[in-house]
Amino acid sequence: MDGVIFHVHHKKYIAGRLPWEYPFEDCETLCAGCHAAHHGKIPPKVGWEVAGYDDLGELCGTCELCGTELRYVFLIHHENWPSMEVGEICCDHLTCSDIASNHMESVRRYNDRRKRFVSSPRWHEFRSGHEYIQQQRIFIELRRLPGGFQLRMNGTQGKVLFPDAVEAKACAFEVLEAQEHVQVMNKIRRKVAVPYLLLRQP
Repeated sequence: MDGVIFHVHHKKYIAGRLPWEYPFEDCETLCAGCHAAHHGKIPPKVGWEVAGYDDLGELCGTCELCGTELRYVFLIHHENWPSMEVGEICCDHLTCSDIASNHMESVRRYNDRRKRFVSSPRWHEFRSGHEYIQQQRIFIELRRLPGGFQLRMNGTQGKVLFPDAVEAKACAFEVLEAQEHVQVMNKIRRKVAVPYLLLRQP
């Protein structure tokens, strides 16, 4: 291959033995980049695993591999290199998987559903100025109070006061999404009660 420099990599080292004194089975041919990665001089190209994920909330992170600005960060680790925080593309590339892209697709779908819920024309307004919507057999009221907005679900009043209607609606959506998960778990465990996560906040 034109332009590729090959090195002889020794699979093991024996004190006092010169490089050319090793048997063939203890040697392998690697390109210069793979050889450097194997010895920890540059990040390895394969063998990485995903250790965690974080949403920074805004574009304030940096991929430690390519330098791209990030909001969504994946923590990856390798036995021959310190852990790194990288973006979606670099994560999939280094782990030889689609873990990051699948996760981000799920995040994007979730955000799209939340956006549609918040701006849905199914929100109706009472004469009092309060709004309401019904979803998943839950009647949700958005009550406009002097200090902000408060949620009420199936007649149970929440304790959190939100600064604006959009944030309150987004929180109602998150409660509904979490409730779907709880319902599935409850069916498995043969339970009936479904907790309202929002209403249990102090």
